[in-house]
Amino acid sequence: MKRKLGIIGYGTMGSWHAENVRDRIKDLDVSLIYDINPEKLEKAEKDGFNTAKSAEEFLKSDVDLVLVATPNNFHKDYCVRALDSGKNVVCEKPVCLDMKELDEIFAAAKRSGKLFTVHFNRRWDVDYDIVKNILSQNLIGKPHQVYSRLFSNRNIPGDWRTRKKSGGGFLYDWGVHMIDQILMLFGVPVSVYADLKKIYQPEVDDSIRLNLKYEGNLSVHIVADSWTFINEARWHLSGDDGTAIIYDWFGKKGKIVRANVKTVDWTQGCVYTENGLSRTMWPRPEKEISETDLPLSEKDPRWEEFYENILATLDGKATQIVTHEQIRAALAVVMACFESAETQSVVKLSKYLGE
Repeated sequence: MKRKLGIIGYGTMGSWHAENVRDRIKDLDVSLIYDINPEKLEKAEKDGFNTAKSAEEFLKSDVDLVLVATPNNFHKDYCVRALDSGKNVVCEKPVCLDMKELDEIFAAAKRSGKLFTVHFNRRWDVDYDIVKNILSQNLIGKPHQVYSRLFSNRNIPGDWRTRKKSGGGFLYDWGVHMIDQILMLFGVPVSVYADLKKIYQPEVDDSIRLNLKYEGNLSVHIVADSWTFINEARWHLSGDDGTAIIYDWFGKKGKIVRANVKTVDWTQGCVYTENGLSRTMWPRPEKEISETDLPLSEKDPRWEEFYENILATLDGKATQIVTHEQIRAALAVVMACFESAETQSVVKLSKYLGE
């Protein structure tokens, strides 16, 4: 018997979920849609879905699982109401606007005994999967500098994402995805330093630079810019044995270059310019390095695993893969970045995670 999914919010992501669950998740039926905008409900009906005319009608329905895909400032209220109504809940990222709101959601999940999780769908991106393979296969040795970067030249869509009260901006929108990926790779950083710029948007950040510092030598740099016309590589990873580069999020372009020998013969070679010479910048001879292709997975990552895991968890056959601990950690990094940008200082994660 199929479980029933109800969706609150039929905008870009809500309609995406409806279509993709219908087409790709065989054991889940999109049975009901609710949106405060009558035009969105009309569109949902034209798309072949049943609709509720009010939140009360929606919450009294027999849906098993609720997806909250509203603007960010409504996430907390709808999540709590749905959980208290006895529904399991999936929330779109960034989950909510602060740690207090998150505590309210977790409290509702605890008293209701229902599943709550967040749609961190970028865990199934091909480029991220390649990075996981590089690290798990130790192809560059121990990493010390990691760059995760995304660029657009279209700025932010001119809807609620441009308004501060709605939880707009690039850090909430894309930054939290990139943070979640990094936390899954390396765990929670010790501290963060963030530079959040407002280039074309007067209320929210549309260009972000985040520096995450870990114990030891590892530093991770996250860049997301909505007004850049020449892109840098999606990923650049430097380790003590070599370097990896992935040029885009489709994972088709990139390479790994490793050092065959770590000792350097400083008597060989120099780079000369009109203003001087440099032995440091002289490139390694080809015989001292080796180049290999990116380690692609045998099968492409499947986004379907997200909902399949939820269904298996509800059936007692699995545990949820996007956990409360991971959700809290990602939002804590976001909050620390906001504080860092405002105070222009390094912020320790222990302040938000109580460690």
